[in-house]
Amino acid sequence: MKALSFLRCGAVRIASALGLALAVGTVAAAQTADTGSDHAAASARLSDAFDALEAAGFTGVIGLSRDGETVFLRGAGMADAQTGRPYGPDTQVDIGSITKSYTGMLAAQLISDGTLSAELRLADVFDDVPADKADITLHQMLTHAAGFPGGVGDDLADEDFDTFLANAFAAPLMFEPGTGYAYSNVGYSLATAIMERATGQDYESLLRERLAMAGIHHTGYQTAFDGDRSVHLEDGRDVADASWGGHPPNWNLIGNGGLVSTAPDMLAWRQAWSAGELISPAARDLGQTPFQDEGGGASHYGYGLVVEDDPALGRIYWHNGGNPHFNAHWRELADHGLILFVATDQRRLNADRVVDVLTAAWFDQPWRIDPAPAASRQAVTLPETEAGQLVAGFMAALAGDADRRRAFIEARFTADMLAFAPMDQHLAMFEQIAADLGGQPVTGYEETPSQVRFTVWAQAMGGGVPIVIDTAAGEVLHIAGLQIG
Repeated sequence: MKALSFLRCGAVRIASALGLALAVGTVAAAQTADTGSDHAAASARLSDAFDALEAAGFTGVIGLSRDGETVFLRGAGMADAQTGRPYGPDTQVDIGSITKSYTGMLAAQLISDGTLSAELRLADVFDDVPADKADITLHQMLTHAAGFPGGVGDDLADEDFDTFLANAFAAPLMFEPGTGYAYSNVGYSLATAIMERATGQDYESLLRERLAMAGIHHTGYQTAFDGDRSVHLEDGRDVADASWGGHPPNWNLIGNGGLVSTAPDMLAWRQAWSAGELISPAARDLGQTPFQDEGGGASHYGYGLVVEDDPALGRIYWHNGGNPHFNAHWRELADHGLILFVATDQRRLNADRVVDVLTAAWFDQPWRIDPAPAASRQAVTLPETEAGQLVAGFMAALAGDADRRRAFIEARFTADMLAFAPMDQHLAMFEQIAADLGGQPVTGYEETPSQVRFTVWAQAMGGGVPIVIDTAAGEVLHIAGLQIG
């Protein structure tokens, strides 16, 4: 069974060529070093690029530092449209799967100082680990080589660690541990739980205590969260509501996603980490080792970050993340002392695209703002196929009441999907999806023998939201898996 995973944190972008290399082009490394050396001129180019991004519809916050000095920090658009509060340096944003960079940093220190072993197995920590998972190591979880699926539950559910652990142990592995690569939120949450047991501290306390060493105080989960500084959706929901479900984050998020931070915090954090001041130089070097090939040899995963060697720009470290509401990206061009951070609440000019433009502008190379095509608001007619009618039933259930949703779930979920969670959790999931998508038009549709993919227009999420339903044949077509965003 494919795990139910709606509103999951975004996975790292894996590509055969680094996006920024495509933006900058084939520029010699010596040239890029020279063109970025004049801070005043480079900052002016950044300002021009930012103005163009803002005019093209970018909303969010951007920060850039060079050799530890902040040289550019600006916000665009409203962080809270209902109060008129603009984006700025104080705005707390959801950094999504960048959370893994913090977790990998902490793990590298604990391994380096001997508190933990990279070869520690799940069976060494937890009771009753299934045989197929007993020998999975901490190192494999930190490098996405354990074989766990991307997710095993709902980020917004109000459930405890035991539920998460049972779901993780029950989930089929995608491959034999250590023989492949599959980006997984599950592995990072399990690694986080191991760190908690080894240190006797909860993850957030462990993290915030470490960050305080560098004067970083606005990054964390609920103890750092400030609703008055948080970005809000147009409907008024803040990060705690939109990304955590209106309660403290559950274990489908802890350690892998959902941290809040600010642009100044992000720049200071990466600078202190890179300099070997936040963790030891030995731990830094361990965590930044390019351990795991992500596919094709162009990029490797260390502990919570991607490591790439670009022919023009040299050694690069980065990570991104997001959910249907928010996305963010940090990047360090290590050979140039350059650190960038972007966070936004829309998709047409997402954080990945904006980082590419800013990098090109810094090095005085041609750049082009190329927003993703605007999602269509025009409703499509669903076909009179089994899959088309399944989607029609799904959308009708979202627009209906609890009884209608229950009837749909009972009739259309496979036995495995029904057994995955109690009915009240399935209904709570539908209620949350309905808050975002209920009554909205289906604006795109495609079906295959095993899946149906469609798009629903949702203004609160910045446009079209992709939905994938894994299907299983039977007397009627059933839902075997569901992913949104």
